[in-house]
Amino acid sequence: MAVIQDVLKDKVIVITGTTSGIGKCMAQVFAQQGAKVVGSGRRENLGEEVAAGIRAKGGDSIFIRTDATDPDQVRNLIDTAVTHYGRLDMLVNNCAWEPQILLKDLTWEQYQKVMNTNLGSYVMATVNALHYMIPQHYGRILNINSVTMEQIVPGVGVYSMAKAAVHNLTKTVALEYARDGIRCNEICPGLIRAGAFEDPKNVEWAKDSIENGTPVPRLGEPEEIAYAALYLLSDKADFCNDATLFVDGGRRLI
Repeated sequence: MAVIQDVLKDKVIVITGTTSGIGKCMAQVFAQQGAKVVGSGRRENLGEEVAAGIRAKGGDSIFIRTDATDPDQVRNLIDTAVTHYGRLDMLVNNCAWEPQILLKDLTWEQYQKVMNTNLGSYVMATVNALHYMIPQHYGRILNINSVTMEQIVPGVGVYSMAKAAVHNLTKTVALEYARDGIRCNEICPGLIRAGAFEDPKNVEWAKDSIENGTPVPRLGEPEEIAYAALYLLSDKADFCNDATLFVDGGRRLI
């Protein structure tokens, strides 16, 4: 079977949260497919390491340290990407913070951080990206959402609220800017071997939830999210607009 290469050849892509996990994997996969990858995140050493690894394999990538909860830094991320590469074709909103907090214990500061990280950062990156995408009549925006958008789990309710709002952000962009050549879609991962689940101790702790709470009884791999994203960003998905792709092993069914 022929392997499709250079699916994203010469596309300039900004990805938030490339220092580890899903974001790191997307950066690597997209670069392998010919994209010029602008990574971002707060952990500069890790982010620079990812970008350097891409360049070492012949890819094209830079890293811009960004606190995605700071609107000025988000604007700088988008502007710097365009200054460096001359254009912006795609934006992948990926950064996340998922604390375990019961609603009765939530503080205002925690609420603000959850919303700023999981929703506000997506909104502001999208707003700034649209300023460049609309005049060129081309753009692809992909939001990495979560199965918790519709599956409420005790302790992550506020995170779920933010993710439900991301779902409506996806709809808003898809409706308002389709005629400007812009498509906006989302992926909803389930339990993925990233973040907390990179630690085998946490995998063991959540073994019952993984095996009995997911019809496909295993963790998903970051690559499975990255390749789903690759499709939605590619020209082969040009008729996909406001698509929600669950990559969760059917977890939301239980």
